[in-house]
Amino acid sequence: MSETADSRTPEEEALTEDIERTRERLGETVEALAAKADVKGRAQRRAAEVTGNLRGKARAAKDKVAEQAGELREETAARTARAKDTAQAAAARAKDTTQGGAAQAMDTAQAASAPVRDQVTVSAARAARALRDVTPAPVQRSAGQAVVVVRGHRGKAAAAAAAAAAVILVWLAVRRRRR
Repeated sequence: MSETADSRTPEEEALTEDIERTRERLGETVEALAAKADVKGRAQRRAAEVTGNLRGKARAAKDKVAEQAGELREETAARTARAKDTAQAAAARAKDTTQGGAAQAMDTAQAASAPVRDQVTVSAARAARALRDVTPAPVQRSAGQAVVVVRGHRGKAAAAAAAAAAVILVWLAVRRRRR
């Protein structure tokens, strides 16, 4: 072959090289056409790419939601603590107001008769308004829910009220004896 290669003219050598380059380009073109014809392979690559993108986006969304949930949880805990403190303070003030009003009403009721009943009613209404004014909305909603529950269990509520009335009567009797 070397004899044939040496006996070639420069034009033949150039033509041979040109043919080799054309064959290489033709091979590359055939490979490119084969890749384009491989629809399943292209679809799989594209699906893998889309899946990777979606997983990344889903991971980012999950992280964001988890972060926001943590922030909301902390904010809710802080608000709940503040509401609880406010409710406890309001309940303590309401208890003091109610006890003061109840003691005053009891003394007035013992000292007077029927006309005093009107005064007691007015004082109780005033105390109720004062209690309502100082009671936060969440406590009022909870009290409303309690009323609904009690209405659903009237018999049990009546028994509990009767027991509480009996305890109060015994306490009053003991208190009077000590005087």
